[in-house]
Amino acid sequence: MKKQVLKSDENIFEALEVANSGYEKIRLDLILVIRKWFKNSGLTQQDAAKALCCTQPQISAVLNTKYEEFTIDRLIKMVSCIGRNVEIKVLEAA
Repeated sequence: MKKQVLKSDENIFEALEVANSGYEKIRLDLILVIRKWFKNSGLTQQDAAKALCCTQPQISAVLNTKYEEFTIDRLIKMVSCIGRNVEIKVLEAA
C-alpha cells in the first residue's frame, strides 16, 4: 500500500476507501467540535452531559472518539446545545 500524507482538511475516510466516507467525515468533524468544547469548558462529564442533553456514557463515547455510536442528527443536536450552528454544503462530485 502506498503511503499518503493528507492535508488537515482532507477526508481520511476517503483516503482509506471507507464506504460512505463523506458521512463518516461529518460525524468525526462534529465529534471533534464537541471534544474541543468539552476540553475548554472545564466541566465534568456529568455536567457536560446535562449541557449537551445527553448521558455521561455518551460524553465518554464522544471523548473516546467513538463516532460510530452516533448519528449525524444526534451529533448536530448536541452541537446545537452548546450554541453552535451547523452548516451543510452540497457540492458537485469531482
